[in-house]
Amino acid sequence: MKGDNACAEAEYYHHVGFRLAGSRACLLGLWLLAMTISATIHAQNPRPYYMGFTPWLYDNNAEAINATYDFINGNGEIISHHMEEGVPWSEALANRSYHPNMLWQWDLRKLKTTADAKVFVSISPINQSRNGIADYRGENTHMGLPASFAGKRFNDPDVKKAYLSYAEEVIRFYEPDYLAIAIEANELYFNNRSAWPDFVELYIDTYTTLKLRHPELPVFFTTALHVMNQMRPQTDDAWEELSVLWDYADVAAISYYPHMQYPLDLGNPVAMLDQLRKHTDKPLAVSESGYPAQTIDFPGLDYIPANEQLQAEVLFRFLLVAYRDQYEFVIVWTHRDFDQLMVTTNMPAYGALWRDTGLISETGRKRFAGEVWDVFLQLPMN
Repeated sequence: MKGDNACAEAEYYHHVGFRLAGSRACLLGLWLLAMTISATIHAQNPRPYYMGFTPWLYDNNAEAINATYDFINGNGEIISHHMEEGVPWSEALANRSYHPNMLWQWDLRKLKTTADAKVFVSISPINQSRNGIADYRGENTHMGLPASFAGKRFNDPDVKKAYLSYAEEVIRFYEPDYLAIAIEANELYFNNRSAWPDFVELYIDTYTTLKLRHPELPVFFTTALHVMNQMRPQTDDAWEELSVLWDYADVAAISYYPHMQYPLDLGNPVAMLDQLRKHTDKPLAVSESGYPAQTIDFPGLDYIPANEQLQAEVLFRFLLVAYRDQYEFVIVWTHRDFDQLMVTTNMPAYGALWRDTGLISETGRKRFAGEVWDVFLQLPMN
């Protein structure tokens, strides 16, 4: 918020005395009061951003698929198709059809999404370890690179040609309203500094060509905000690199999981959001986010404060900052805890970092954060 709206927000906090402490019943009463006052304050200033989720499943079966899309379609305005299971390098380079195992998943995403939803698609030439070129997507996800791509750098002509072809096919199929062509790119800078210039060349070439062909489509990369803290060496250099790259982006989109930053300031757990405006004047957006409602049972991370009350406060603050700074959209990674999915798919234990970030518990119970979401979702949009 700016000007009078900022004053209204300050007055709101002063009168409500919002604190997440005390009994559950007292908390809920304060929460509902806070939501009512918040809605009143903002009624004359429509919500600027779309709200939505990725279709991350809570279990690996048809029931979970249907329930997930039903929830997304009924409780959001935008869906985020986040696809980083690999790139069909060989097929994209030769302009051949992609493997049926990949295409049926694309068809499912499109079929299950309501027609009036805004569509945000994220793809990436960077692997999930954020240290090199993306794996190959063929019959299965995360396959080894084909021999013709093994050892190639980001700026290799074949890599450039194939990745541009892939991006064009994504645009043709999904007809997105927003397109990210690199996911959490800044992590590559930290993990493999020598590969960064090559990636920047690939990214700028891809962005420039796509904008010439699709001038109305917002194209950009995403940044992992939670790693941009001063406890990490050369963070200032990373900010400078991002500032340059944002010259070739229509939106400054961030993934942000506050519990993964260090240190975590419980006085203002989303304080890092204020860093963005110091480095870019581009429109802002949240490409993925979440905060756990339960203690993280992963070695060395059980010290991180996590409960339903704190999760709700983090989301509340998140949505207020997005309102103040006129964000384009806010994406929550998962609508429901995915304990079952971790068991049925034998997911690695580090999945616990995100497992309990749902607005709904693993048993299907709506959390306080779900109530927060509902109130902001009901506010009129621009």
